[in-house]
Amino acid sequence: MKASLIQLEIKETEAHEDLIERVFGLIDGCRGSDIIVLPELWHIGILSYRTIWNFAEEKDGPLMRRISEKAKELGAFIHCGSFVHKEGDKIYNTSLLFDRKGTDIAEYRKIHLFSCYGREADSFTHGTEPVVVDTEFGKLGLAICYDIRFPELFRMMTLGMGAEIFIVPAAWPQPRGEAFKILNKVRAMENSACLLSCNLIGPYKHLTMVGESGVIDPWGEMLTEILPGEGIIEGEASAETVRQTRREFPVFDDVRLMESVF
Repeated sequence: MKASLIQLEIKETEAHEDLIERVFGLIDGCRGSDIIVLPELWHIGILSYRTIWNFAEEKDGPLMRRISEKAKELGAFIHCGSFVHKEGDKIYNTSLLFDRKGTDIAEYRKIHLFSCYGREADSFTHGTEPVVVDTEFGKLGLAICYDIRFPELFRMMTLGMGAEIFIVPAAWPQPRGEAFKILNKVRAMENSACLLSCNLIGPYKHLTMVGESGVIDPWGEMLTEILPGEGIIEGEASAETVRQTRREFPVFDDVRLMESVF
């Protein structure tokens, strides 16, 4: 599949409505792609947890409806990155995947919420269920940002649910840029899977987002060039490549410690 990853820079002085329009302009620039991926919580602009509820919407709210319509217009799958998902008196950091007809075919609520130096875990409710969805491209496993530090989630998606390609939107800052690169590569390599990583980039309040978005193959090799600023990163990911790798190097045949779990 031809993937387009939108590596986005959030501008502190930009109005929320202008940010939304700018992102949809970038999505239009991905015409011809099979799948388009956005970063984590891109729609909130410069984050303030005091106002996070101002950005919350239900699954069928206006922003997700607009992404659904855009997927149908472009005839492409669109992964929304993630959004502030309101359900009753709780909010979740949720990813939706829309197919070529604009139907949301998968919903993943972030399981691992960041509690170090931040308030994500104080504001959001933890998700509880890993998600793998069967598509025309193969089986796609969904995760969000901090999830990448927890290998058991990816192992469960792979051995327990058959994932072949991971999609990981992120809002990952310095000074942990090297960790982000390594973790994305290792999660792909140790599971003999492809991985699509889509991160924010540039100044963000007192932080700097690291970018490093790209397509990683089952051997942990980055297949796309690193883009130093905002833009669209295009690359190819193939479930058949994953299947061939697993046939030729059947590492899962030697799993012992966790085989009873899966």
